[in-house]
Amino acid sequence: MGIVLHHFKADWDAPHLSPFCFKAATFLRLAELDYTVTVWNPQKAPKGKAPVVELDGELIADSSVIVRRLTEHFDLKLDLAYSPAELAMGHAVRRMLEEHTYWALLHTRWLADEGWAVYQPVIASSIPLPALLTGPLTAYLRRGVRRASWEQGLGRHAPDEIGRRAIEDLSAVEALLADRDFLLGDTPCSHDATVFAFVQCLVHPKFPSPASAYAQQSAPLMGYLARVRASAWPDWSA
Repeated sequence: MGIVLHHFKADWDAPHLSPFCFKAATFLRLAELDYTVTVWNPQKAPKGKAPVVELDGELIADSSVIVRRLTEHFDLKLDLAYSPAELAMGHAVRRMLEEHTYWALLHTRWLADEGWAVYQPVIASSIPLPALLTGPLTAYLRRGVRRASWEQGLGRHAPDEIGRRAIEDLSAVEALLADRDFLLGDTPCSHDATVFAFVQCLVHPKFPSPASAYAQQSAPLMGYLARVRASAWPDWSA
């Protein structure tokens, strides 16, 4: 059966809308693993989230677990070019993006009214219910995201402060990329899948934000996106 990637429905000529799905797919490509894709079914997802990878019938949930499990299963050498100290830095950057920057991205899409006007129809179209019910359901989901953002902490800040903190995260990544082709050096590592996915999602033209504007004016960040895209996504023509 091989590898099957279960992901959220894609739209707007982008392979993936979720940064975590984008991360998993980019990792598969950087590792040169063949796979097929299918739309995620929440009722069959072990943790109720996407992405999920199906490996010879085994369902593997969570993008970080997917990376670890596939690395072990296929004895992948993607990170062998780098020292433990370098990989530790990559780990810290990945955690920053996934546990902090992610909430700024979530704010742009789910909580900012202009972003929600664009994102809500995409969420609604992925729900297998009559249109009459998807409006109230997406409103309910949005309230849940707002509550989760408040509990996480970033949602307690004003939009300007959220944008400022996202830019600080991007600035940290930018500094690391100033003299490197990829996050840690001349060749991609597993952490590049995360960095590429999150920065690519942040610069999506349908969701303008201070962080997006900052990234689009950054030669190191945009050059990095172009290099990873050429390496992992040569068939992405949009």
